[in-house]
Amino acid sequence: MLYPRRSTQSSAFTLIELLVVIAIIAILAAMLLPALAKAKESGRRASCKNNLHQQGIAFQIYSSENNNLLPDLRYGAYTTSTTGQASGRWAWDMSTYLTSMIISDGGSQNTFYCPSNPDFNCDDTWTFGITQPANGPFRITGYVWLLPGAGMNAGGTSEMPYWKTNVLGVIGQLPAASAQVSVDIIVQDPTTHSYAAVTTVGGLPASVVQRTSHLNGSTPAGGSELYEDAHVEWVQYNSMFHKVAAASVANNYFGGGGVPYFVF
Repeated sequence: MLYPRRSTQSSAFTLIELLVVIAIIAILAAMLLPALAKAKESGRRASCKNNLHQQGIAFQIYSSENNNLLPDLRYGAYTTSTTGQASGRWAWDMSTYLTSMIISDGGSQNTFYCPSNPDFNCDDTWTFGITQPANGPFRITGYVWLLPGAGMNAGGTSEMPYWKTNVLGVIGQLPAASAQVSVDIIVQDPTTHSYAAVTTVGGLPASVVQRTSHLNGSTPAGGSELYEDAHVEWVQYNSMFHKVAAASVANNYFGGGGVPYFVF
C-alpha cells in the first residue's frame, strides 16, 4: 500500500512575512495612537469642566447668601492681612478659607487641579502657602481666579481690571454670561516665553512642572472657563486675546515683572 508523502515544507513564518506583519502592526498603531490620545484628552477636558462646574455651584451658593456678591479675597476670613491684602501672590494662589468653603459644598482637593496637568496636584502646591506668613494662608491651585484680590501681590501688569464682583454682572461691563470667574491655566515664562515650562520664577521644586494645562505640542490648545452665570465652556486659544496680539488690540493677560504671564 502506498502512503502519501509528508510535506517537508515548514508552516512557520518566513523572516520576510514576519517583518511584513510587524510593519502592518506598526502602521495600525501609528493610526490608532493619535485617536487614543485625543480620546484621553477629551476625557480630561470633561473632568476639568466638571471641576469648574463644582466651583460655580459653590459661588452660586455663596452669592445667594451674600446679595449676589462673589468672595472678596482682600478682606474678612479670606486673609490674615489687616490692610486689604489678599493671601498669595500669583493668579493661581487661593485663600485656604475659600478652598475649604468649596470643599464644604461638595468639592475636594482634585476640584482645584486640571487633570491635564496631574503632577501639579501634589503636596508641594496644596500646602505651599500654609506656612507663608507674609502672603498666607493660601494654596497654589491649577486654575486662575478672577476674584477681587486674586493676583494683587504679583507685580507686573495687574489682574485688577478683570476682577469679578458678583454673579449678575456690572452695568457697563461684560454681561454675566461673558464674564469669566475661574479659568484654565495658560501661562508663559517671562524669559523663555515657553508655555510648556515656567522655570525662571517661583519657589516650587523643579520636580513640579509649572505649565499651561492643555497643550497642543508646545503651544496652548485653549482652556475651560467658568462664567459669572455658572456656565462653563471650552475656548480655543486662537479665539483668546493674548500677549502677542497687536498693541492696538485689547489683551486679556496679566503678570510679567518677575512673574509669569497669565492669559485667558
